[in-house]
Amino acid sequence: MKKKGGRFLLTVEIFVFGVLTAVLIFTVAWLEPYMSIWQILRRSIPFLLVAHFFLFLSFKILEYYYYQLVNRKMLMEKLNERFLLLSSKLKIDSFLMASLETIMDFCRGKRGILLVIDDRIKKHISQDVFSINASLIGAECQEAGDTYRMLTFASGNITPEVENRIKELFRQYSFGNSSSVMVIPLSEKNRIHAVVIVGIPASRRTAMKIFDEMRDIMDICIKQINIGLENCILHEEVKQASIKDPLTNLYNRRFFNLRKKEEFSKAKRMGFPISIMISDFDNFKNYIDTYGHPKGDILLSEAAQVINTSLRVTDIACRFGGDEFAYLLPFTSSIEARAVAERVKKAVSQYPFLSEVNENPVHLTLSIGIASFPEHGKTEEDILAKADHSLFLSKDGGRNSITVYMEQEETR
Repeated sequence: MKKKGGRFLLTVEIFVFGVLTAVLIFTVAWLEPYMSIWQILRRSIPFLLVAHFFLFLSFKILEYYYYQLVNRKMLMEKLNERFLLLSSKLKIDSFLMASLETIMDFCRGKRGILLVIDDRIKKHISQDVFSINASLIGAECQEAGDTYRMLTFASGNITPEVENRIKELFRQYSFGNSSSVMVIPLSEKNRIHAVVIVGIPASRRTAMKIFDEMRDIMDICIKQINIGLENCILHEEVKQASIKDPLTNLYNRRFFNLRKKEEFSKAKRMGFPISIMISDFDNFKNYIDTYGHPKGDILLSEAAQVINTSLRVTDIACRFGGDEFAYLLPFTSSIEARAVAERVKKAVSQYPFLSEVNENPVHLTLSIGIASFPEHGKTEEDILAKADHSLFLSKDGGRNSITVYMEQEETR
């Protein structure tokens, strides 16, 4: 588009020069009809030089503003394209990486780091530092400021704590041959969500020019990123609310049923064992009658935390309903599931519940039932039913016990 526009302006400029020259020559010839051609040309040259100078200057000014408009149009199209890409990202990790790429692109940077500050975002991501082409080098790097010149957008938003964290990143990461770095806080109402650091490989003079050019664009970019980030957070919170139990913060029954189908399908396809474990607190109704429902809710919340910390990383604990919890244990036989159950049961029995709100702590016990695939059945419904039946036998046999389906089958 620039080339076509440049050729068009050059064509117009040559045409206007030709027309102006012809008009001046014919004007002089009309005013002095008895002059020879050489005399007419000699008389016209001063006027032509002055007229051509001002015309040349006018065209250069016109060309400058034309290219400014073309660049602005291309930048707006690029912004629109990038924002459409960002709006398609709903996972926060993907959105943050796309945001870092977008800012690097507009700043013409080759290396970049995004540091997440906001705890609300950190809850939904696996790491708080995202990097592109920035090498992790440890503590051998020089202090921040010894190597790079920092150019900061809205520096007033950066607190001393955040500034120290940025300097720590300078010590940990290398920006290669970057002579300057741009620090861009993604902030809203003086609250910083994240900080982007972009290494600029150009000279310091060029980096300053880019920095000045990007001020207005960066304000637009930051606002759009903040809007997209808020949408991602809301999407994640709604998603979590649909699969999490609000009281215990464990997964709910809906999520358990979805994962149960996925894990059993995988187990059948790959041929590994999987166990279902169901637990129930012994005489929990008596605790509710004694301490009331508010403290009963605290009991369940504390118990969920104790149980969750007793499980392995691959295990999935869910609140099945009331005081009943269900556990999905992939890659686990009945023998291994029993070991997990023993650990959970022991952790619960030894924990002092309600110690912060009661003078005397409360002690709970668990009854647990276990069934495993392919030992005890071929379908997830069959295994779940047998685990539930095993739980019934644990409670019927005196409570505070663990029953594996095979064990109770043998006693019949």
